[in-house]
Amino acid sequence: MTNATEFFNARQHGVLMNLNTAMPCKVLAYDETKRIAKIEPLFMVKEAGEDPSKLAPIENVPVLFQKYRVNGSEVQNYVPVLEPTDTVLAVFCQRAIDEAMKGNNIYPGTARMFDVHDAVIVGVF
Repeated sequence: MTNATEFFNARQHGVLMNLNTAMPCKVLAYDETKRIAKIEPLFMVKEAGEDPSKLAPIENVPVLFQKYRVNGSEVQNYVPVLEPTDTVLAVFCQRAIDEAMKGNNIYPGTARMFDVHDAVIVGVF
């Protein structure tokens, strides 16, 4: 393998190791009325020559709810019940979700991509 190939393989690996897509997390706290949680990522990180370390908790993570109409009834919202120590799946949105959470169209010009601050809880394991 050439030095250039090794360089680009290492660079690609580094980029992918820092790309957040989805991750199991432990619920630390949950506000059911606001549907936001504080979660602890369960994956650890390791730098060369260092011991593995935990990732920092993530605050104010929105929790998705479901809307259902059962047997032709009125539409009802079903809000999840999360308890501390529940294991959930958090997904990390492609771009910043601050304005999208308000229902606004956004121009994705932000440099924030796949950031832990754009996590959304989609379910419980």
